[in-house]
Amino acid sequence: MPNARGDVVAPPSRRAPRGPWWIWWLLAVLPWAWFPLRDELGSAGDVVAIVIPVLAVVAAVVALVVGRGRGLVAAVSVLVAGAVAVVGPWTPVDTGPVRPGAAVTVASANVTALETTLPALRATAADVLVVVENTRSIDRELDEDHPHHVFSGGTPSVGVYSRFPVRVLDGTGPDLPGLRVAVDAPTPFVLYAMHVPRPWWTGGGSYQATPAEHRRLVVALADRVAREPGPVVVAGDLNSTDRGRDYRLLADGTGLTDVMRDDWTGPTSVTQWQAFLLRIDHLMVGPGWCGEGPRRFLLAGSDHDGITAGVGPCA
Repeated sequence: MPNARGDVVAPPSRRAPRGPWWIWWLLAVLPWAWFPLRDELGSAGDVVAIVIPVLAVVAAVVALVVGRGRGLVAAVSVLVAGAVAVVGPWTPVDTGPVRPGAAVTVASANVTALETTLPALRATAADVLVVVENTRSIDRELDEDHPHHVFSGGTPSVGVYSRFPVRVLDGTGPDLPGLRVAVDAPTPFVLYAMHVPRPWWTGGGSYQATPAEHRRLVVALADRVAREPGPVVVAGDLNSTDRGRDYRLLADGTGLTDVMRDDWTGPTSVTQWQAFLLRIDHLMVGPGWCGEGPRRFLLAGSDHDGITAGVGPCA
């Protein structure tokens, strides 16, 4: 077409999207392969499970930039698949009612060694409180509020504070990053108060693990739990995302029930890792026990939210 001076100017060409159309439809289907294949991918799948929210966004942007119009279907598909993978384990699953009058309130909190979390811990009014990344000063403060407690310093540092008598059955060791504690509640139970090390880079921190080592520790925990002859509760920072195979091993492979899913739940890693939408703090009970009233609560200054629920024999 002519311009203002009468010169003929060719219209701008439209660059065709790259790649044949069928490639983009194949890429649209590919993200959904995660669900049937995720447990077959081993440690690689464990890593993917951690980064799914960020990976899905990056993949969608790349599809739109590279594929232009043809990449839209792939971009939408990967975002929807990522959302299903993330939100699916947050949806409510009725755990059944606790027998009237038998509920014990259990709370778990990774306090990042901060005394600013003490008001929130006290506000839970928990019958049994599990405190991860504990300190001697926090231990002394909570000891005043609870008639019974046990404390494991060092790495990991875990404390259990209880209205009921408690005693240590097994202390921290190479296969137990936490405490195994007998709780003499009206219905006695064994409590695993846990802090499993992170299976990802921590910026030089001394307490960390490879995905393979993390898997080994969770398998060892699952084996211990499966051998418990009576009621059992697992609480703490497991550093196991609920979309990963380690979580599924505990929730599906040992008969444990995730009581936090008695209602909607959500991520508990809330600061530098919040983009990954990680729910890594868990409260689970063994066969014959149920949960009620789960909730998350703010821990001032900590990089975790706390969790709490009533647990006890099913009605």
